[in-house]
Amino acid sequence: MTFRKLALNNVLRNWRTYAAYFLSSAFSVFVFFIYAVLAFHPELTASRLRDASTGMHFAESIIYVFTFFFILYSMSAFLKTRKKEFGLLIMHGMTKLQLRKLVFLENIVIGILSTLFGIGAGMLASKGLLMLGSYVIGLTPELPYYFPQSAIVLTLSAFTLLFFTISLFTAAVLRGNKLIDLLTGTEKPRPEPRASRFRTCLAVVLLLGGYGAAIAVKGVMVVTAMIPVTIVVVIGTYFLFTQASVWVLTKVKKNERIYLNRTNILTFSDLSYRMKDNARMFFIVSIVSTVAFAAIGSLVGFRALMTNSVIQQEPYTFVYQSTPLDQKKSERIRAIENGLSGLDYEKLSVTYKHLEDENQAYTFMSQSDYNRAAALWKEPSLSLQGGEAAIMQDDLLYPRGVSQKEEPGPVKINGLPGETANPQVLDKLLFSMGLFKGDLVILPDRKFAQIKADEKFYTAYRTEKPSESLAAGKKLVQSFNLEEDTAFLFTSSAVQVDQVKQSINLFLFVGLFIGLVFFAAAGSFLYFRLYSDFEEDVKKYQAISKIGLTGKEMKRIVTVQISLLFFVPVGVAALHGFVALIALGNMFGTSIWTEIAMVLGSFMLIQLVYFLIIRFGYVNKVRHAI
Repeated sequence: MTFRKLALNNVLRNWRTYAAYFLSSAFSVFVFFIYAVLAFHPELTASRLRDASTGMHFAESIIYVFTFFFILYSMSAFLKTRKKEFGLLIMHGMTKLQLRKLVFLENIVIGILSTLFGIGAGMLASKGLLMLGSYVIGLTPELPYYFPQSAIVLTLSAFTLLFFTISLFTAAVLRGNKLIDLLTGTEKPRPEPRASRFRTCLAVVLLLGGYGAAIAVKGVMVVTAMIPVTIVVVIGTYFLFTQASVWVLTKVKKNERIYLNRTNILTFSDLSYRMKDNARMFFIVSIVSTVAFAAIGSLVGFRALMTNSVIQQEPYTFVYQSTPLDQKKSERIRAIENGLSGLDYEKLSVTYKHLEDENQAYTFMSQSDYNRAAALWKEPSLSLQGGEAAIMQDDLLYPRGVSQKEEPGPVKINGLPGETANPQVLDKLLFSMGLFKGDLVILPDRKFAQIKADEKFYTAYRTEKPSESLAAGKKLVQSFNLEEDTAFLFTSSAVQVDQVKQSINLFLFVGLFIGLVFFAAAGSFLYFRLYSDFEEDVKKYQAISKIGLTGKEMKRIVTVQISLLFFVPVGVAALHGFVALIALGNMFGTSIWTEIAMVLGSFMLIQLVYFLIIRFGYVNKVRHAI
């Protein structure tokens, strides 16, 4: 047997051990390759979509850097589980240089296989993912398939360099290990874990304090509080796993009613050791999963917030505004109404005036015109006297938590004697964003007529489902040539919502795959740790089965321990993400409960499926080993 064949056989015969490492590496290659396929697509490299291509390359760089540290950690974890094997090889005459060469070749084999597998899977899935990317980015027609030569070259080059570098690192890990250390492996006696009561209390205080601050702050203060709250929560999370978890388990073991009940004595006997050993890994998994939750949840929530904001700012399906210089008003109004043919709509036509000076800008409207809009929206009408006024502040266009004005004072109108009394504040937005130039002031008809300013025209159309007018809106925007004629303004709420979705969907598409890579890495960390204790678990269950442990009881013990391993860190991460998304909603003065439930629910479902698969394989492997 040649040395190279020995390295290849080691990988093939230990495929269960290397399965998660191989699949996680291949998945990272797959995601990187898909981003490269999109980034180098001829359509996306065109000038109109260069931002999309740049976003894909940015995502690639993040995935590449994270993959390097992830694979390095994964390989180091598996090398520790194989110390006995390496010790036996050295006893049979293998030199340390040969051992490092063996590890280097094994890593190269896995790296080449996972790179080829990831690229192959990407080639097979690229057609469907190009369709998905087209849908998410909002391209019609969809991106055509092409042979991704540049993507293949980039992926092969990047991951060949990555695996070569990691192979050098992992081979260096074995340097300096003594034979006795390799043979004893992880069987060195360990002192009983102890927890500090002070640090346990500190963990609770830091987490509750961080959560309380994140939920309590509102508006722009959320941004100010974000960094200190994050630092406090990260420190609290570290103490939660290293101290508080051990302290809780110690208290449970002292409670005989719980500890001595059925098989709990076996379940909890070494759980404190596991929690102590796995504390740093749990901490890493929690933080990585929190990043995935928060990033994707923020993007989904921000998409909903921006979409709702546009809908709020544009309450009408179509709006046409014009000045007296608009010579094609009648022609364009007919085109708009033809575009609405087949849809039930209500029409509103009002006039307004703009006035501004060095200190203040106002939009003015007569009481009669306002009352027509109020009747359309079934709002109370106004009945103003000579010196009275009503005001609709422009901060109604934005969420209350971001921009909120003080109570308005009297309004002085240039060219008219005196000023109005403190105006009545209106809290219902009845006009679109394009109307506002400063606050909208409603005046009695006679006083409005006295304002010396050009009268402008506002024609709005309201339908029950503005989204049904998207095709007509796009056609009208294209035919009106808005940039060539400044005498009018046309807006379509459906077109604006579509534009917002397109711009955010790109980042959502990028963030979704990055989040999936982070989450897959977190799951792989747990898998690696589970199988690093496999031999020790088998010996324990073999000994206990001789004194009467049944297969059903063994299965229950394993299920509880694996459940804690998989769901404690992810549950903490879900709680962190939940608070972070609540803070995001507070920043914009709105709630995003649907988005929070959708993101966290999806990730927890993925984790549950992953747990069930791993549990099934692990229980069967333990049973066969016994």
